[in-house]
Amino acid sequence: MDNDNYITLIYKKLKKEISPNEQESLQGWTAAKPENAQLQQQMEENWKLSKSILPPISIDTKKDFQGFKKRMQQHKAVNAPKEAIVRPMNNRRRILSIAAAIALPLLAAWWIFQPANVPMTLAQTGMGEIKSIQLSDGTTINLNENSQLSYPTAFSGDTRQVELTGEAYFQVQSDPNKPFEVLMDEAKVRVLGTVFNIRHLANEKETTVSVEEGKVELSSPTIDKAVILTKNEVGTYNQTTQQLTENKVNNKNASAWKSKVLSYKSTPLQKVVENLEQQFGIKTIITSETMNNCLVTARFTDTTPKKVLDYMVSLYSMELKEVDSTTYELSKGICK
Repeated sequence: MDNDNYITLIYKKLKKEISPNEQESLQGWTAAKPENAQLQQQMEENWKLSKSILPPISIDTKKDFQGFKKRMQQHKAVNAPKEAIVRPMNNRRRILSIAAAIALPLLAAWWIFQPANVPMTLAQTGMGEIKSIQLSDGTTINLNENSQLSYPTAFSGDTRQVELTGEAYFQVQSDPNKPFEVLMDEAKVRVLGTVFNIRHLANEKETTVSVEEGKVELSSPTIDKAVILTKNEVGTYNQTTQQLTENKVNNKNASAWKSKVLSYKSTPLQKVVENLEQQFGIKTIITSETMNNCLVTARFTDTTPKKVLDYMVSLYSMELKEVDSTTYELSKGICK
């Protein structure tokens, strides 16, 4: 049984819903290592704190572990600051502050494995803001807008761990003796040294990892499964279906938010439109279904969605209507 399962048992104990067999299993795990006992103690403290701040919450135990994590992400999205903030935090203060804010004692499970007393830094970006972060090991991370990264001021122990909410582009410094791990809600990426993009947004059901160089492992403790991704491969974890998949089709535009370059090769117009929606948060309606499969081959630099759509108008003799600031309509047209 892995740590996540024991964390679930701790929570069931706190809710007084643990069975005798589960209680016996939990006691054995707690006695096995000092850090296990410390984790249980901190979760119990956070549970008491959350109960003193918020009224009792009635939740289906079978869905607690997933539902609480999802509420954590929703809370972060709603309360994301308008401006970038970088501030030092220690592990204990970080765990307690978030538990007090949203009553999620299970959040400690994702962070407790960082060594105690290691100073932590929380980096956040607001709307339209991109931030570059240099870690102590030489790893470079570009944090996309409305995202959050938590990382230690210096790495210790056998792994290098950071936590991500949102989207980021990683250039990880190679260290075979100390793997680099990115922790997310219900998913984890483990690497030795590589370049990849992670998209893990609170309002999207999928976590997507696109590898440009090297090799990474995408896993989910909730289903105890992992996939290995190499150059030009894409891995996806769906939180709703709990499906973990890999795709060998190269997603060249995964990090377009950083490179400012969009590239398409024999790509159906409908896919181009979907990509624009993902990259820019817009909505584009193609009124003529016969145009959906028209193939597009083009490369755009320093682009805007309007620039790409204008190109489609000239390429296929279409008409473009701007419904509002985030909604467009493409009509008519002839495939060539």
